[in-house]
Amino acid sequence: MSAADEPVRFDPSDFGAIPSSRALRSWMRRTRRQHADRSFWEIFEDAYLVLFTLAMVGATGGNVVRHLNSNAATCTSWTCGQLTSWLPWIVIPLLLATTIRVLLAVGPVSASRATGFWLLATPVNRASLLRPAYRLVIASVTVIGVVTGAVIWALLGEPWFDVIEAAVLIGAVLVCAAAATVWAQQTTRRSKWALRVSDVLLLAAVIPAVILAFRPGEDRFGNQVLGSTFIGLDARHELVDTYGYPTLQFGEVRDAGGLTSGQLYLLVLCAAAVVVGAVLTFVASRTLDRLGRVSVIAGGELLAGLAGAASSLDISMLGDVIAGRHWRLKGRVRSRRGRGADGAAIVHREFRRILRWPRRIAVAFGLLVVPYAVHGAGFHVLVPIAAAIAGFIAVRPMLDGLRTACRSTGLVRALGWDLRELRVVMAVVPGLFTIVWAACAFPAIGSAASSFAVAAAVISGTVRHASARPPSYAGPLVTSPMGAIPPGLFSQPARGFDLLVLCLAPVLFNLSSLWVVVIPSVVLMLMFAVRPKTA
Repeated sequence: MSAADEPVRFDPSDFGAIPSSRALRSWMRRTRRQHADRSFWEIFEDAYLVLFTLAMVGATGGNVVRHLNSNAATCTSWTCGQLTSWLPWIVIPLLLATTIRVLLAVGPVSASRATGFWLLATPVNRASLLRPAYRLVIASVTVIGVVTGAVIWALLGEPWFDVIEAAVLIGAVLVCAAAATVWAQQTTRRSKWALRVSDVLLLAAVIPAVILAFRPGEDRFGNQVLGSTFIGLDARHELVDTYGYPTLQFGEVRDAGGLTSGQLYLLVLCAAAVVVGAVLTFVASRTLDRLGRVSVIAGGELLAGLAGAASSLDISMLGDVIAGRHWRLKGRVRSRRGRGADGAAIVHREFRRILRWPRRIAVAFGLLVVPYAVHGAGFHVLVPIAAAIAGFIAVRPMLDGLRTACRSTGLVRALGWDLRELRVVMAVVPGLFTIVWAACAFPAIGSAASSFAVAAAVISGTVRHASARPPSYAGPLVTSPMGAIPPGLFSQPARGFDLLVLCLAPVLFNLSSLWVVVIPSVVLMLMFAVRPKTA
């Protein structure tokens, strides 16, 4: 932490006693209440709507999860035993990697620019000023971790006692990861190493997913056994015992009314994880005064930008805000001389631009865990759509250059290219990466025609999404419960995904291989033949 980030030191004999952070926050709270322009009942109405919505969504979602849990509990196949045994080794590293990356992208501890200018530059204890934001981060991670763990384990058909244990364990593990990211936020070197750890965890999630996908299993929709046969409930318990997963012998547990050694072990592990999480949370809260003002304010600006992008329903703008913060914190890069001429020069520069952020490539290949995990779970019909969605998320960040060109008419004129031709040229490198990604996912997809359809869906969808014009605010507004909304906002989130679904339609409808290849090819050619619209 540089000298500019450290709190200013004043002599109390010159300026009087330094107030405590609690007294300062109390004074600010009284001031805000004196100048409040909303009554208590107006705030209560908004809070009531939020609570009522959460209650309705929770009741509906809970009923669906309970129904799926009861259906999954009746599965007695060998595939179900494999899925139950291998899923923790996929889910936990994946959740940890996602938590670390998301929290480090926003801080995790953040503050507005006004807070950083007026409060963090004062000699008041910085740790006490940042502690409310820190508690909010820990509480949010805890709730998300518990809900995610409960839903995943409930969908596996596990008893509710094991579901609660898994939810508590995952919530505690994610809280430990959140406390570690607060410690990593204090220096740039720690943040870089934390991101590297997240990359390793993402790789650790891919390995068991690939192993699970290549094991013989059963198609749950077609009821076709692939390399294995159905076995009875007792045999399933014996198989799971062989894998060593703690949720064993559920029928005997209900009859005896006690706990097995595996469940008791998991309970002790949950208690230990909760204790470790509480200790790390307390220790991290005592080190908040070491956080740099620059990183804290950058997180606040990022959240403000994300809120503005979300209000316009522009998913691409969300990525732009995150990328902008990344490059502002990086500061500078090493310039390299370009090669080639005309289109080759643009292709070379796009290739160099993608290599400047290698972690995106690592995350893109880490997303291969999605199709392999779906294949290993036995949902072979859903593998193409899962692979297409994962590929869309992997390839879309590589088209930031195309998005910048399509949003800047002056840049297109300076390059001297027509926008339709420029879109083709700037999609060459992402298209080659899509081919490599689809080839890596081919063993999970299982068909060359379906792999081609997935690749065509990914590149057509991402190019359309990146080259879409900004939302239009012209024309009459549409009345909604949320207020007046421009009609152009409704189509904004669907751009790109419409072509993705269209290319996968022959695969989902189980058409012949000829149509699986022809329809995506036609969509791809028409998409590149039409000139994109500009604002």
